[in-house]
Amino acid sequence: MSDNNPTWGDWLLAMRPKTLPAAIAPLLVAIALSLSSPYSVNPLLIVLALLCSLCLQILVNFANDYSDAQSGVDTEARIGPIRATQSGLISHSAMKKAIAITALSALLMGAPLILAGGWPMALIGLTCILAALAYSGGPYPLASHALGEFTVLIFFGFVAVVCGSYVFTGHLLPQSWLMALISGLPISAIMLVNNTRDMATDKPAGKNTLAVLLGRNRANKLYALMMLGPALLAALLVLLAHYPLLLLLAAIISWGFARGLCKRFVQSQGESLNSLLASTAQFSLINSLLFSAAILLAGII
Repeated sequence: MSDNNPTWGDWLLAMRPKTLPAAIAPLLVAIALSLSSPYSVNPLLIVLALLCSLCLQILVNFANDYSDAQSGVDTEARIGPIRATQSGLISHSAMKKAIAITALSALLMGAPLILAGGWPMALIGLTCILAALAYSGGPYPLASHALGEFTVLIFFGFVAVVCGSYVFTGHLLPQSWLMALISGLPISAIMLVNNTRDMATDKPAGKNTLAVLLGRNRANKLYALMMLGPALLAALLVLLAHYPLLLLLAAIISWGFARGLCKRFVQSQGESLNSLLASTAQFSLINSLLFSAAILLAGII
C-alpha cells in the first residue's frame, strides 16, 4: 500500500488499540469516586472526559510512531508490532497532520472540562498535550531518559483520577490520591513491558528507557511491584484506614490476576512479550473495574 494512501486498517494499526484500555481504566475509578460522593455529577462531563482521554492516548501513539521513525529508534530489527510510519504504511507528512488533528480533537473535547474545573485544568490540559508530544519527541524525549513509566503514572494515575474526580464533582476527594496509585501502577506496567521487549533495539539507538537502565532482573521486580501494588495498597486501606471489606475482596481478585501475569513476565522474552503487553493492558482495565465496583457498592466516601 502506498504511504500516500493509508487505509483505515493502517490508521487503526497506528492507534495501537491494545493500549486504549489504559485511557479508560483510571477514569472509571474517578467516575466511581464521583458517583459515590455526596456531590452532583454532570454525565456530559464524564462522556467528554472519556473521549478526551482516548484522543490523548491516540495522540501519544501517533507521536511515538512518528518520533521513533524520525529518530531511527524504529527499524526493521524491532520485534514489536509493525510501526506505521517506519514501515511506510503512513507517510511522515500524513502522520504529522494526524497528530495535529488528534491534538485539536483532545482540546475540543477538553474545553468543557476546563470550563468546569477552572484555570488549573487549563494548565493541566496543556501539560497533557505537551507530555504526549514530548514522550518520544522534542529536545528531551521522556521515553529516552527513563521517564516513561513515571510520566504514565502521573498522567494516567494522578491526573486522570484526582483531576478527573475534581472536574466531575467540583471538589478534591481525599480518597482519590491513593486510588490514583491503585489505578495508575498497572498502566505504568504496560510501558515497562513495551520497553523490556524493545531493550535489544533501544539501547543501540540511544533510547535509555527504564528497562534499559535497570536490566531484566530488576525490571522483573519492578513489574511485580506495579502489578501487585494495587492489591497491597487496597489491603492496607482496609486494615489501617478501616475502608469497607469489599475493597479487600477486589484486592484479592486483583492479586490473583496479577500473580499469573508476573510469572509470565519473568518467563517471556522477545516476541512473547507482545501478548503479555496486551494482557497487561487488559489487566489495567480489569483492575480499575474491580475497584470501581467496590467503591460504588460500598460507598467509601
